[in-house]
Amino acid sequence: MAVTFDGINKQIILPSTGSYNVGIDLYGDWKEWVALTDNAKFFPAFDTTGGDDVGSGEEISPYFFLRTDLGWQIKAPEQDGDVIIRGNLFPRVAGQSMFLPSAGGFTVLISQNVSAQSLTRTSSSGGGLSIVDVKRAIRQSISPKDKAVIIKKAR
Repeated sequence: MAVTFDGINKQIILPSTGSYNVGIDLYGDWKEWVALTDNAKFFPAFDTTGGDDVGSGEEISPYFFLRTDLGWQIKAPEQDGDVIIRGNLFPRVAGQSMFLPSAGGFTVLISQNVSAQSLTRTSSSGGGLSIVDVKRAIRQSISPKDKAVIIKKAR
């Protein structure tokens, strides 16, 4: 389910509904596309930050910025359904729309799953997180609003 890129119109075209991982399906595919023939002549579609080692097996989580300042947008697929964008994707210019509707008038709900974490724990083979680390990560990933809902349901 590879996305396609239209460098002239600055569009990233989603082929179908479903789930897309920002780092793999959008940014990764874009890097491959840029390397093909003369696609590097087009303005870049993404900026990134993150991945820097901060010690203790942690690194800064990756963040991807769609270059909305250069006109890039993501076009919805030509079918009814849901699209889930997983990962830290933001417009380069806050408040600018990242998404375009389908051309055929289809109803597509696009939602984003963005991480609340700013650090990602890495582990070497044979290692892993302790139960305490896993519980801490779960507690940190639940927003205050979610905690209120969970507390109400527990009573």
